[in-house]
Amino acid sequence: MPAGLEEIDPRSRLFPPSWRDAAIRTLFDDLSCGVCCAACHMLFRGRGQLRTLQGDHIRPWSRGGLTTWENLQLLCGPCNFKKNDRDE
Repeated sequence: MPAGLEEIDPRSRLFPPSWRDAAIRTLFDDLSCGVCCAACHMLFRGRGQLRTLQGDHIRPWSRGGLTTWENLQLLCGPCNFKKNDRDE
């Protein structure tokens, strides 16, 4: 987990926006100048596009997945909707 992130209850339902932003900074690829959706691998560039990425539980919250840094992935809206509560 990156230093300086706010601590949250791992049973909380949502990732804080600061965690999503930290994940974007961590995953940002300097060569492509962006971040890829973990599911479809579409590249997101620029502040406007990066803002659309959503923090998602790798192991769904509804299936006991905790809100932890290790369980966070970034998905685009369509992939997050498609995943729903499946483990993928």
